[in-house]
Amino acid sequence: LHGLWSELETGDPNYMPRKHTVIVQPGSKISYQVTADALGNWAYHCHLLYHMAAMFRKVIVS
Repeated sequence: LHGLWSELETGDPNYMPRKHTVIVQPGSKISYQVTADALGNWAYHCHLLYHMAAMFRKVIVS
């Protein structure tokens, strides 16, 4: 989610690294928290162009 920070959930509430971009390996899952503290339109998408071409992107309007 460009423009907003994400806190990765690691299972340890004392260790939640802040990231702009998160790498997710094939077949794996992640969990993260986002605080929507900036108004505007933000792009949520995968950085792989063939995923974007297959519509793996979304615009969030707040």
